[in-house]
Amino acid sequence: MSMNRQIDFDKGVKRRSSRGRRAIIAAGILALVASVGIILAKVDLLSPISFVAQLVSPTQLKETDGRVNALILGLDSRGGTGLLNTDTILVGSLSVTGEEPVLISVPRDFWISLAPYSYGRINSAYSVGGTQKDGSFDEGEGAEFAKGKIEGVLGIPIHYFAVIDFEGFKEVIETVGGVEVCVERAFDDYSYPVPGHESDPIISRRYEHLHFNSGCQLMDEETALKYARSRTGTNGEGNDFARVRRQQNVIMGVKDKIFSLNLLTDSGKIVKLYQQFSKSLRTNMTLGELKRALEIAQKVVDFAQVKSLVLDPDSQLVYHPDPASYGGAYVLVPTGGNYEKIHSAIRGLLFVGKTDAEAQSE
Repeated sequence: MSMNRQIDFDKGVKRRSSRGRRAIIAAGILALVASVGIILAKVDLLSPISFVAQLVSPTQLKETDGRVNALILGLDSRGGTGLLNTDTILVGSLSVTGEEPVLISVPRDFWISLAPYSYGRINSAYSVGGTQKDGSFDEGEGAEFAKGKIEGVLGIPIHYFAVIDFEGFKEVIETVGGVEVCVERAFDDYSYPVPGHESDPIISRRYEHLHFNSGCQLMDEETALKYARSRTGTNGEGNDFARVRRQQNVIMGVKDKIFSLNLLTDSGKIVKLYQQFSKSLRTNMTLGELKRALEIAQKVVDFAQVKSLVLDPDSQLVYHPDPASYGGAYVLVPTGGNYEKIHSAIRGLLFVGKTDAEAQSE
């Protein structure tokens, strides 16, 4: 591979349903759209001239071998637990011409080296890398550390990252007036934890019963967040891959609502809206890069072209080892004891029609 010039749900690799493919694109698009909020907090945009200049003259996107790769980390900081695990880990890749979109999902239980610290699940990389000696937390360092570890697993450079806090995401949904979410299948969750009641002596008060009917429906911020967070649902919705798929559905709903409001053509609306939820997302994108990314993403109209890969046992790229060897923990490790098979599968996805040797030599 040439040097970087700048700086759940299918079985193996296969095509997805139309709705599922739209969710893939939505995840990347929303991360890019929402990036405006945090950018406004860091860049001097008090001058209208400064703001307009950066929109009119966007910079070129960072890329490697003609592809732009972005990491999306879903952070669930509910209930003031202090946990900073990123249980949703998605890597999206798109050619600079807006072709050959790919989504890669990395399960939270993937076991990796967290050097120079220790070993652990990949969902703890953000927390481990960002925690300082004095106990404070550096979001940028956490994201960069996680990005580096995921680059090692996948064998590709990651140019951009976006960390989405699903708790703060409620503000996004409230701001846009609720979102339409298409529930793929009805389910119940009889053990949804009630915030603040985790230690209630009366067990029945610790949990709430959730029910969702199938079909497209308008959800307010509280309902959408519960739908995205549910972990113990019936009807096949009680696993992590189903939960990540639901989170994609919510992200897609927000993206659709934002686009329907024509916010991307109204700079004033962009500033007003995204200042309200900038705390829910952290990114390393500049405003110019954001605009260019949106221009490219909007060219993706043929969702049948989107391919996806999830690193679960069905892919035959990872497996569940004997928990006794990992302190009783339920984890995933790479088949063959290294990342070679994963790297080969990723190259096959990103460089369609080329042999593995040709992809490596670029």
